[in-house]
Amino acid sequence: MKSPLIKMVFIAVLVLAGIQFIPVNRSNPPVEEEILASPEVKTILKRACYDCHSHETIWPSYSRVAPVSWLLAWDVGEG
Repeated sequence: MKSPLIKMVFIAVLVLAGIQFIPVNRSNPPVEEEILASPEVKTILKRACYDCHSHETIWPSYSRVAPVSWLLAWDVGEG
């Protein structure tokens, strides 16, 4: 009973280690223009929206761990 479980865990660990080598694009394109808004609104937008909806994404440390990195890259690309 333990042997198949150990094999499955070993395979899962190998797969999770292997997918870490699949690259994800985490680059930010250059900012072309600044948003026109009051300083108060800009502060709120930078705090709440810029990580996904701008070219100024700050990538958290867990964005380097697959498969989370794939999801974050996709979300930022869609934003």
